[in-house]
Amino acid sequence: MSDSQPLWRSPTDDEIVAAATAIAAGSRPADFDDSVLDVRFADSMDALPEATLQFLYDFWRSKAGNHAGLSRREDFEMLALLPAVGNIMILDVEREGFDARYRLYGTKIAQSAGKDWTGKTVSEMNASAKTNVALLYRATYLTVYRTNRPLYTEHSSLPWLGATAWRRLILPVTLEGTGCDQFIVGNVAVDAKVLSAAQIETHRRILQGKDSSTKS
Repeated sequence: MSDSQPLWRSPTDDEIVAAATAIAAGSRPADFDDSVLDVRFADSMDALPEATLQFLYDFWRSKAGNHAGLSRREDFEMLALLPAVGNIMILDVEREGFDARYRLYGTKIAQSAGKDWTGKTVSEMNASAKTNVALLYRATYLTVYRTNRPLYTEHSSLPWLGATAWRRLILPVTLEGTGCDQFIVGNVAVDAKVLSAAQIETHRRILQGKDSSTKS
């Protein structure tokens, strides 16, 4: 990346709201860069490109009908989700949807991402990895929190990670039956790749905060 690009920074709450508002209206946020390939509400299982995501959507939809459109977290037992279990993340909502904390980070996702982010917030993960799609992550979670609708996204991966792109399905679930309390997320790495020693070292240095030259 060229030295003329700005240093990575966390998106502001105002930027997150603006992007989430655009997504909810069916528009592409102006601040998304070319690495964001697709963002849309998931209105049917058949519209999803991955069998894992189709399975999760179908499971979520079958449970949502029992609770006035809101699936309960208690319905999502790991035994019932075995076909997708390595590609599942569970996040607790924080700051009324402006952030979320990883309660579970699937093993297949961690393998491609190079780290298990369980226990960290999305904002902490963004800051550590210096990802250029931090606004995508934050805005999509806020959108799902506010609309209670499943959302599909696809974005290009950072070059030092073990995937070319990521396909995600964000599903809202409730604990008390009154609103979105957690997100169940299916996340599939597209075109898994073998990293070079240089890419692995770059990733290690970034996560340790030793690469101050990383750009957005």
